Amino acid sequence: MVAANRQSVVRARAEARLGGSLDSLESALTVLASPAWRGIEADIWLARRDDRSEIYKHYHTDLSHYVDPARAIEAAKRAGDIGVGPRVLQSWDEDGLFAMEYLGNGWRAGGLHDSANTAVRKGIVAAKKALQAGPKLSRDADIFSEIRAAYAACTSYRASLPKNMTAFLGFAERAEQAMSQLKIERVPCHRDGNTANIMVGPEDAVRLVDYDLAANADPYEDIGCHLTEVFDREPEARDGFAEWTGFFDEGLYQRAIVYGILDDLRWSLVAFAMAASSPRTTLEFAKYASWRLMRFEVTSQTSTAGDRLRRMA
Repeated sequence: MVAANRQSVVRARAEARLGGSLDSLESALTVLASPAWRGIEADIWLARRDDRSEIYKHYHTDLSHYVDPARAIEAAKRAGDIGVGPRVLQSWDEDGLFAMEYLGNGWRAGGLHDSANTAVRKGIVAAKKALQAGPKLSRDADIFSEIRAAYAACTSYRASLPKNMTAFLGFAERAEQAMSQLKIERVPCHRDGNTANIMVGPEDAVRLVDYDLAANADPYEDIGCHLTEVFDREPEARDGFAEWTGFFDEGLYQRAIVYGILDDLRWSLVAFAMAASSPRTTLEFAKYASWRLMRFEVTSQTSTAGDRLRRMA
């Protein structure tokens, strides 16, 4: 669907909800694949009429290999219902579109710099733990299946992949084998460590947004994605684990970190597939894929990575 048609779909839905012609329909978000993965999955529109304002999220159609819009909308509704995300006001699953509350002045999209703010960081953790404690979602997922699916998409689209991809996938296979020996209880998880996917409001309030990967999964995946995003060094990551859990356990910490390492592989393969298939050719998907894969190589192709697998619990 061309951009003008996509906008007309949103406008029609917004005018029906808000009761007439809009005063404005703005999409102020700068879409980036690199250096940050921001605004890739959907257009974000702010619709205004008189004293009412609503946000509309409209999914793109070139990401079916890694996002199910209907399931993402369901997760967004669940998060809004329990107060950890903006409330979903209405959805049109057939259009990959939903309306949610506009949080208003004083709220902004988060960034990596917010992780230095202890209050915000604890707010992120509290929101994700509240989601985990809520009712189950309709979808179960695991990072290993998603890595295989993303690699299959890369193969189908004839993506340009590095020659040592076999070694990279080998780490994921060893990790999956090690994880298979563990008892894992699946709970609803956000499964996205990107600090751009939070909203920060007055008095450091936090709301989670973007539930594109949300599913019932191992809660230590949520922790690992968070630690990898927020902390550059091992000592701080260990403190961050204790900040989340309230205790420190070496085996569980290593389990979380392995998930964080694998998250880089997952997103690099997703981005390589997008580079090979998406009609949005102005976005630097391959650049994003390359830097995520570079970090994955540094953290996965060492004896330390093997030690992590052996020490997981």
